[in-house]
Amino acid sequence: MTTRTPPADVRLVGPPTRHPTLADVQDLQACAGAQVIPRGADLSVELRAVRPAGGDVADEAEVLICDGPLPDPAPAGVAAVIARTPPPTGYPVPVIVLGPEVSWNAVIDDLGDLFGAHRGRRIADRARTALRVPLTDGRGFTGLVDVCRDLIGAPVAVLDDYLDVLAEVGVDDAHTQRLDAAIRDARTRGSASIIEPFVADAPEEIARLVVPGPGDRAVLVVGAWLSAPLTIAQSAVLREMAEACAIEWGRQEVRTQTESQLRGDLIRELMAGEPVSRDSLVRRARHLGADLAGGAVAMLGKLEDPHDRNGSETDERVARRFVQQARAVLDLHWPRGLVDWDGNRLLVLLPGPRERDVADRAEIEQRAHTLSGRLITATRETVPGLVLTLAISRYTAEPERLGAALEEASLALSIGERIGSAGDVVTFEETGTYKLLFQIFADRPEELAAFYEQTLGPLVRYDEQYQTELVATLATYLEFDCNLAATAGSLFTHRHTIRYRLDRIAELCGLDIGRTDDREKLSLGLKSMRLLGRRIPTPIAKENSSHPGTP
Repeated sequence: MTTRTPPADVRLVGPPTRHPTLADVQDLQACAGAQVIPRGADLSVELRAVRPAGGDVADEAEVLICDGPLPDPAPAGVAAVIARTPPPTGYPVPVIVLGPEVSWNAVIDDLGDLFGAHRGRRIADRARTALRVPLTDGRGFTGLVDVCRDLIGAPVAVLDDYLDVLAEVGVDDAHTQRLDAAIRDARTRGSASIIEPFVADAPEEIARLVVPGPGDRAVLVVGAWLSAPLTIAQSAVLREMAEACAIEWGRQEVRTQTESQLRGDLIRELMAGEPVSRDSLVRRARHLGADLAGGAVAMLGKLEDPHDRNGSETDERVARRFVQQARAVLDLHWPRGLVDWDGNRLLVLLPGPRERDVADRAEIEQRAHTLSGRLITATRETVPGLVLTLAISRYTAEPERLGAALEEASLALSIGERIGSAGDVVTFEETGTYKLLFQIFADRPEELAAFYEQTLGPLVRYDEQYQTELVATLATYLEFDCNLAATAGSLFTHRHTIRYRLDRIAELCGLDIGRTDDREKLSLGLKSMRLLGRRIPTPIAKENSSHPGTP
């Protein structure tokens, strides 16, 4: 089994660990079957230490080991006695009476586990052995919480660094409500580590252990619903549980990184245009759980803050949660796809049907568009405050040509970013003439800027100087296929006003929107404006006409 160096700091937070009680002594394996005399003795008395009979006088509650006649009277400071001889009637402290078959060495070893310098060592050893079983069997966090619950007799949960529950057992509705409230509160703190405020402020009845990963960064938290204070046995088991979870986390990280590397290598080869044989591509994808024998639709996505359009979301914790949710949606609605995250983009290949004769390009592409909407909706719930922009290619039936599909999706995503489509779905087919303009923008941006200046530049400057709406009117007029009445109705403006603005546009830029060639130039000018990152204004000045669109 894989081993690792123990974490630098497995912190136990929550209910404090109490001193052992007489009940804990009675529960020791070596004391199994022993009687406590008198019956009904208070077993909840906390004990501080253990010493043999004849030792120094104690000044605090101790357990006295007596291999011979009981001292009478009981020495000061003694709270209980372990002996083989039953006490006389009226003996002042409880006596645990061992059977003749019990070894004193076993008793002393078990007592050392309660009171020694390394308290809980033997309990921890037994817990480690029990937890090794689910680790060896590959049962993951689910197997670990099952064993831990059996060892401590209480509900257990394991949460990741975003406080998503990875596994839980024995957690009822009341536990869930308290836990969810603590998680929501921690997520609103704005802290670099969500685990820290959760550990500090979660309900006291939840014992919390922080599991550090590389660089002592908190990667997991183990929670157990235990009454305060904790026993030494409970603390020992929980610490072993945290260690086992650290091993499982490390194992899953290695597997995830390896699979991600393999997926990334395959997708990068396709995007780079490197020759990949059909058989090799299908075989490599199948090893990663994907089926690309019937081709695929390529999908690329960018996760970003809508208030910071210059950057994409790269926070490792948020990106990991987003990708997990994206995979869950894809597994449900479009299984056997290939999903990867390359640091700032989501890359997906959605497999086509295996049988060529049933491949309907339009149906497959429409299905991909529907799935894109589901992913965008799920993202709003998974990572609130961020938006997902998705671009999808045309369906490509030949696996060896999937590099071209990825290039289509990449181009559509780039165009979507330039024209302000954050949070929307952009398809390669819908980009239309934007594809041609974008190639000019990518190769010779100064030419596109010059074309914009010749067409829209004078209108933009006029609007800025006189607070008019010529550009907005032009965009709306073209949107409604040059329908004057529809444009006036949309802008709540009189048709005569729209006509006046169109005449003014012709005067300023020398292009008559009534002529086909000039109208195309103005349409391309608007698209150039978007690609250059300049927003087309939304109309704000509206005439209150009782009958808009009528003379």
